[in-house]
Amino acid sequence: MKQIIVNEFGAPEQLVLHDVPMPTAGDGQIVIKVEAAGVNFSDAMQRRNQYVFPVPLPYLPGFEVAGTVTELGTGVENISIGDRVVAMLPNGGGYADYAVTASYLAAVIPPSISSQESLALQVQGLTAFLMLKNRAKLQAGQTVLIHAAAGGVGTLLVQIAKEMGASKIIATASTAEKLALAKSLGADVLINYTEDNWPKKVLEATDAIGVDLIIDSTGGEILRASVGCLAPFGKLINFGNPSGGSTTVQAFTLVNHNQSLLGFGLASYFSKPDLMQEAYHYLFSQTAVGKLKVHIGQTFSLKDAAEAHHKLENRKTTGKIVLIP
Repeated sequence: MKQIIVNEFGAPEQLVLHDVPMPTAGDGQIVIKVEAAGVNFSDAMQRRNQYVFPVPLPYLPGFEVAGTVTELGTGVENISIGDRVVAMLPNGGGYADYAVTASYLAAVIPPSISSQESLALQVQGLTAFLMLKNRAKLQAGQTVLIHAAAGGVGTLLVQIAKEMGASKIIATASTAEKLALAKSLGADVLINYTEDNWPKKVLEATDAIGVDLIIDSTGGEILRASVGCLAPFGKLINFGNPSGGSTTVQAFTLVNHNQSLLGFGLASYFSKPDLMQEAYHYLFSQTAVGKLKVHIGQTFSLKDAAEAHHKLENRKTTGKIVLIP
């Protein structure tokens, strides 16, 4: 079968296609014939050796796939051969024709949802739902600022926050086209965060009170400036730092108004299967009835994985990016 292997850290061209043996299922594992593999910014950070979890070389990129189960290991009871599943791969290997993972990290895809849609509901959907429901504990009537609102996570954050009863959703993005996408999904206020006065516009949109919840995946100066946009008792959650640089926030600036700076990482939830299954159920059910719209940005063939990474890192994409074997 074909599989991407990275032998050296660096540019997207390090994503090289190889012929490798077929995987086999160990105890509690399943083998999946990959129909679609997700491309995430964490993949690019891992390729540059800037990911929070370092990996030894060579390594197999790709944390998520959707496809059909072709083999079961001993002890697997929640999945059957022939099931169409979406699955997490903590150890990588998703950029391939076939992939193997633990069965408890897979969920059966409802018939009304495509394999590509299920991928957009996995890393991005699980991240959006668990951040809002479990980490932020978003309440109806609160205001929310979502940075990079046209991205894979951002497009779902806008919709889920709206469904959870957010009173006002402020969306930021880098272009008018991306802001228009956020508006179509339910954002109330649109702000271009490449303009220097964007924090002032956030405060103007909230009558100088600030927002109850800020969700940021950019880090750096955007995160630092966001602290000044928080309302009293507000929360700022960061789940990404594409630049790889350090971000410093003075803790005492949060004290007077009882504000919180939180982090979110999806991998920690792999050990909480009940929360994961609750999230899958919500995402699948909301999509099935049309309340949650999945935005598939672009699809690439497996051999063009480098091109997909180039476009992702240069902000030339929106929504979910998918590789097709």
